[in-house]
Amino acid sequence: MSSRATIIMLLLASVALAWAWIIGSPGADSARAVARSSLVDDLGLSPGDISAIHIDKGGEKTVGFQREGDTWWQVEPIRHRAQTVAMLALVEAAMQTEVLDELEETDPESLIRLDLLPPRGTIRFVYGGDELVLELGRTGIGGRSYMRRNRTGPVLVTKGNIHGYVLDQDPVLWRDRLLFPGIDIEVDRIERTIGDSRIAVERQGTEWRMTSPISTRLNQDEVGRHIIELARSSWSDVILEEPEDLAVFGLAPPAASIQIRHGEEEHVLHVGERLGGDTEARSAMVEGVPVVLKLDSNTVASILSDPVGLIDHTGSGVQPADVKRIVIESQDGTVVLERTLDTWTAPNHEDQVVPSEPVDSLLESLMQLRATEIEIREDYPAELERARVTLHGFGGRPLDTVRLLRETEESGRWGMENGDGVIRIHPEFLMLPLQPADYELPVGKP
Repeated sequence: MSSRATIIMLLLASVALAWAWIIGSPGADSARAVARSSLVDDLGLSPGDISAIHIDKGGEKTVGFQREGDTWWQVEPIRHRAQTVAMLALVEAAMQTEVLDELEETDPESLIRLDLLPPRGTIRFVYGGDELVLELGRTGIGGRSYMRRNRTGPVLVTKGNIHGYVLDQDPVLWRDRLLFPGIDIEVDRIERTIGDSRIAVERQGTEWRMTSPISTRLNQDEVGRHIIELARSSWSDVILEEPEDLAVFGLAPPAASIQIRHGEEEHVLHVGERLGGDTEARSAMVEGVPVVLKLDSNTVASILSDPVGLIDHTGSGVQPADVKRIVIESQDGTVVLERTLDTWTAPNHEDQVVPSEPVDSLLESLMQLRATEIEIREDYPAELERARVTLHGFGGRPLDTVRLLRETEESGRWGMENGDGVIRIHPEFLMLPLQPADYELPVGKP
C-alpha cells in the first residue's frame, strides 16, 4: 500500500472515531439493551387519550395546545384555533417513535454531548391525571435521534419524526388558517361594514334576503357560493403577534369588518389597509385573537366582493307556474289575462283566448331574464314609469307588482322595480308585450 493511501485510511479512521465520540458512542464497556419497540408501549396510550400538549424550545415562549371537545386550540402564549390534523400528527409521531437502543450514560458530560443538558426541546403530553415528557436531544445519522423520557432513566436512541415536528417546524403552521373556522352553508346572518356603509344579509326560512341598507331579494345560488368562499378563506402569513399599535396596520379602526353568525356562535374579522406596493394584500385580525395576519389579494377580492352580485337580477321572484292572473296597466289602458288550464284568456274581453307566446315571453322577461345592470335608488323615479304588471296567485292574492321604467316613452333601456329600491336594468332591444294588440285584443276596450 502506498504512503498516500495509508494516510487517507488513517484520516478516515480518525474521522469515524471522532464522529462516534460526538454522537455519544459509549465504548466497549457500555451496556446497551433494547428495552422496547415503541416509545409508549408500556403506557397503553391512544391518540384520543391526549388532552393537552406543551412544547418548550429553549429560550422561546412555551407553546401550549388543549383539546376542547373535538377541537384543538392553542392556549399559550395566545389563544388560537389549531388544526386538528396537525395535533393528531404530532401525537402519532410520538406514539410511532421506535426505540432502537438505550444508553446508560446519564452523567452531565454525556448529556451535554447529546444536547440533552439542556435539551434542544421538550414536549409534554397530558393524559388523564398523568403526563409523558420527552426531552429531545441531538439527531444523528440514519434518522436516529436521542431523547429522555420523563427527565429520568437512560438516554433512548430512537427513530421517528417527533424531533422534526418539534425542533424544525414553526408551531404557527399548526394553527387553523381558516378565517371563519367551523362555518358552513347553514349560517344565519352575514354583516359587512366598510367605513360608514353597512350591508347585512339574513336567512329567512329557507331563503336569503338583504336587510340593510335595503330589503331585497337575493340570488340564492350566489349567496351560497359566497358563503362557501367565506368558509374556505384563509390567511397567508402571520405579520405580528400581540401588536402594541393596531393603527400601524390600519386596524384601529379597521377599513372593513365581516361578522358571521350561526346560532349563538359569532365570528368577526377585521380587515386593515393595503400592505403597500402593487399588491392588494391587506392586514387583518380575527376578533379576540391578538395576531395581525396577512391576507393575499385573492382572499381580499373574495371576502370583499361587490355585494351587488348577490342581488337577484330578475325582475320578480315569483315563479311562472304560480301565476293565475296578470294585470298590465299602462297609458294605453289595462290588460287582464287569466290562466285556464293550458290556455290564457282575457276575462274583460268575453274570455277571449289569447296567444300563449306573448304571455310566456312577458313572464320570462319578468321572472327569468337577468338584468345587465343593477342600480340602487333611495327615491323612485316615478317620471320614468311606463307600465306596471301585477301578478296574482291561484288564491287571488297579489304576489308581486313590477313597475316598468324606460328612459323615454319609445326608446331607451328598460328598468324593472318592485318596491325594493333596486332597479334592474335591461338593454333597449328588450321587447315587452304590454299593449292589447300584443295579445290580439281590440284597442280602446277594457
